[in-house]
Amino acid sequence: MSRSVIVTGGTGGLGSAVVRAFLASGDRVVVPWIVASESERMKGPFADALRAQQLVLVAADVAERDGAASVAQAAGDLAVLVNGVGGFAAGAHHETDLGVWDHLFRLNVRAAAAMTQAALPIFLARRSGAIVSVAAYAALDPPEGLGAYVASKAALIAFTRSLAREVASRGVRVNAVLPTTIDTPANRAAMPDADFSLWTPPESVAAVIHWLASDAASAVRGALVPV
Repeated sequence: MSRSVIVTGGTGGLGSAVVRAFLASGDRVVVPWIVASESERMKGPFADALRAQQLVLVAADVAERDGAASVAQAAGDLAVLVNGVGGFAAGAHHETDLGVWDHLFRLNVRAAAAMTQAALPIFLARRSGAIVSVAAYAALDPPEGLGAYVASKAALIAFTRSLAREVASRGVRVNAVLPTTIDTPANRAAMPDADFSLWTPPESVAAVIHWLASDAASAVRGALVPV
């Protein structure tokens, strides 16, 4: 049976793989975007899904209450929320502008909090639903030079575990995936000298997200899944 799914960050390297996974199982997917180039990026590989209205693009900033509400409204009888929007930055702490901290916490924490807040009334009313957030394994074992990034992803992990306990008895499942470095064009451009063979394909992360949102994972709550 077709479900209504929101994938934030759905225009990115991982997000587009997540979108493909849900489209392949017949779900209707709603993807928010902020700038026009993000919308255009989806129109090539997803043209058929757009024409069939299986994929819906909504211009919205999901870190804001009104933007998140417009995405939830477009989704209708929502069954799955994937909090996939996020950002990355590296650098020694004493050389990192505090604005970077604000930016990463907005993308990696506030966006998930706002979108989840907009989606929860729908989930609670239907007494079912799955929320999967994309955190990072680095938040559990932080390397040097990633202070703002790992702190923001650690906050997302804490939010995930707290919310899972808050809503578990009301039929809503909340989990998170913790990827290592994902093999995306953006990461290759940022780290051109790395060994890409050690990185995780976005399709592999998307498969775990898709499973966590499925009936097969109906007993899984508050999990932090390394991928």
